[in-house]
This record gives sequence, structure tokens and C-alpha cells, in this order.
Amino acid sequence: MLFLIVCCVVLIIGIICFSLGHDSNFPPGPRGLPILGNIVDLLILLKKTGFFAGVFSELAEIYGPIVGLRLGPMNTFIVVSGREAVSEMLRHREFDGRPDSFSYRFRTMGERRGIIFNDGRVCENNRRFALKHLKELGFGKKTMEDIILENALSLIQTIEKKAKDGLIEDFTHMSSIAILNNTWSFIAGSKFSEEDSKVRDVLEMLNNNTKQSSLTWFCLDYLPFLRYIIPGYSGYSEFIERHSRIWIYFLDEILKHKITRIDGVSRDLIDSYLGEIDKQKNEYTSLLNEEELVALMKDFFAAGVETTNNSFGFIILYITIRKDVQKKLHQEIDEVIGKDSLPSLVFKGKLSYTNATIAEVLRMRIWPVFTWMRNIGEILKYFDLKDLSMKRENL
Repeated sequence: MLFLIVCCVVLIIGIICFSLGHDSNFPPGPRGLPILGNIVDLLILLKKTGFFAGVFSELAEIYGPIVGLRLGPMNTFIVVSGREAVSEMLRHREFDGRPDSFSYRFRTMGERRGIIFNDGRVCENNRRFALKHLKELGFGKKTMEDIILENALSLIQTIEKKAKDGLIEDFTHMSSIAILNNTWSFIAGSKFSEEDSKVRDVLEMLNNNTKQSSLTWFCLDYLPFLRYIIPGYSGYSEFIERHSRIWIYFLDEILKHKITRIDGVSRDLIDSYLGEIDKQKNEYTSLLNEEELVALMKDFFAAGVETTNNSFGFIILYITIRKDVQKKLHQEIDEVIGKDSLPSLVFKGKLSYTNATIAEVLRMRIWPVFTWMRNIGEILKYFDLKDLSMKRENL
């Protein structure tokens, strides 16, 4: 017993000494606390600024374009800010890797899988397959444009229908379905409707995954012992439940495809991936499996649904508030596209004011989007979307 106590004391002292030590080559930054490092510093700044981009901007003003942080007893974190420093960093292949931590591995069943938070041969293999499949389905071609346009028109029709009843309180839900269908149509070959009982479960899983990530990510990655001591308060229990629901949902969809698919026929991404798995099942070096397919589906959702819906929500919010901008947008759309034609990529180069408006909204809100988006539904419901003049005759 005495030996164990001595070992624990020595270990704790060693960790404290390590966390207080500063390598001569380590970038400047706040000194931090023993064991915790700079976690408290970041949380204080996060409360002050409201989002991580503000935290990193404030640190850059104090310590320069390269800031060194210690998160927890053993983890270092380097923040690079400013055009020159970022450009210099991106010129070096040493920085090509993706982050690797508990939370990133947990979202893909304990292993590095998929594309977004992965690198190496597995990542390249998935990336190559995804690009090939997207090209076969018409990514960047008219077929993909038709899918997006069809869902956009469905969204407008839903808005027109609900606007007749007065105030629209669930705009985020409506836009989420349209954007979700853009991705789900080429992943699973089907679409959701607003009446579909499953769609609310899917959207709830995605929204909760975005809302709850920041603080949970901090706790689980940089103070990992908290998940054993206080799994509820650290967010670990909810983290497990949230990701498990997403995994189970995707695995169920894969099972349905395995039952109904026909060899040689590819209806969607799931069919194509299952076909590739069958082709390579006898190859010792095959890197494809169903777990990788689920991770790839999650990556498509993260990039194609969450990000797009958040950005779209901010654009609607800003043009609702700025009636002058809304008027100029309508004027340009009338002049370039007209009232008898549907939007198309061929008009994109001529819609200079529309492109500039989208770029400006992204500039203002792209970084804090994940922390502020949790309030977007509450904000939007106070605006009457009849004022947006989005009815077809006004477009």
C-alpha cells in the first residue's frame, strides 16, 4: 500500500513539473496552471468572447501570430493566426495530418476512420472512392444541380403554404429537411418528407451533435479522467448516447441496402460502397468495410448538412433584418434570372451582388457558427417570414 501511495505521489509531482515546464522552442502563450494547463484561461476567454475564434484572436493580439497552449497535463496545442503565418504553415507537409484524440476516434467507433478526421492510406482510399462516386452521380454536373433545385423548390412551396397561416416558427426545421435531402438522396437514394416520423429523429441527432460539442470535446480530450469520475457532468454519458444513436441509424440503413441491393446495380453511395467491399473481400490489403462506410456517411453529414444548414440560417437571418439588402438581392435576381426561369449555376457568374452578400455573411459568422447556431431557431421565430417576399411571383 505504501509503495502505491509513493508511486502516485511521484507520478503527480512528475506531471505537475512537466506541465509547468516550458521548452525553449515552445511558442509564447499564457503560463497556465499545474495539471489543467491553459484550460481555465481558454474557458474564461470563451465566456468573454462567446466563441473560439474570438479566443484565438485575443491570444494572437497578446502573444503574436503563433501561440503555444497546454491543455491538460500532457497535451500541447499550437494556434497559428494571420495570413503570413498560416500561409507559411501550409507550405510544409509536416502540417498535413489531421487531429487525433479520444473524441475524434469515438465518433468513428474508437478508430480513425472516414475522411474529415483521418489521414494516411485509409483516408486516401475513402476519399478516392467518394470522389469517384460523386462524379458518377453527377457531382458538379446537371444531375446534382437538379437534385438541389428540386429540394429548393420544395422548400419554397412549404414556405408559401405555411406563410398563409401567419408566423413561421420552425423555419430551421424546414430548411434542414431540404438540405438533408440533398445529401441523403445520393447517400441512400431516398428523401425525407416533413411528415416522415424519422426525419425529426435524424435532425435532432444532428443538431444536438453540433450544439453539445465544444465543452464536451474539451473535457473528454484534455481531462480524460473526468469521464470516469463524473460521466454525467463531463458530458460523457450524453456523448455516448448521441453518437450511438447516429451509428445505429446508419447501420440500420446499410442493413436495408444489403437486403434489397442487386449485384452490379448501384442506386446510391451505400450500394456502391457495399459493391466495392464485395470486390475486395478476398484481398488481404483491402481497407474497405462497413465501419468505414458509416464513418464516411457521418463525414458527408457533417460537411454537407450541418455546415450548409448553419450558413443558410445566418443568410436568411441577416437578409430578414436588412431589408435594403433584401431589396437589392430581389432586384438582381429579377434582372439576371427573371421571373419565368429557375435558378441555375449558369447564372452564378452574373449574380455579383448575391455572391458578395453570401461571402459577407460567411465572413461575419463562419467561425462562431457552431456556438451561436444553437440560438438561431429562437431568433428566427420572432421574424415573420412573409416579409422575406420569397413567394415565387416576387422572385
